[in-house]
Amino acid sequence: MKTDSNAYLTFALGDEKFAIPVDHVQEVVEFGQVTKVPNAPLYMLGIINLRGRVLPLLDTKLKLGLTSTDRTKKSRIMVLDITTTDDKNLQIGATVDVAREVVEISANEIQEAPEFENLKTTAPITGIVNRQGDITLIMDITRVFSVSEVLELNRSLN
Repeated sequence: MKTDSNAYLTFALGDEKFAIPVDHVQEVVEFGQVTKVPNAPLYMLGIINLRGRVLPLLDTKLKLGLTSTDRTKKSRIMVLDITTTDDKNLQIGATVDVAREVVEISANEIQEAPEFENLKTTAPITGIVNRQGDITLIMDITRVFSVSEVLELNRSLN
């Protein structure tokens, strides 16, 4: 019996483990120079130059309502592809504390988010994977980094 399985990039934000489908991740890079942008939203750390492309750099923890922490040697930037409603691809940099590994997760391993005081409708996760007590939250990047926000950030950069 074959089950549908997809590749996910796992990463840490503080003590929490998250995963996103690898088809949204263009690459993972080390931190370089970040240029601050005046009057940018709090979660926007600035812009980065990635081989000639200017990308907005967003603090993933702040976007999730978590407390931002200082960068460490393990901190990384995930370069994410966000697809707009008119099928344009936008790219952003999203900070993570640690980029871990690419893992295969089968569809039947993913449990629904628990129904708890609207958690299911407000939390930007599409599911939960529990492997022998090691819990990984599957992040819905289209809800964390909404297309309208990314479009607005890109407009403010141009």
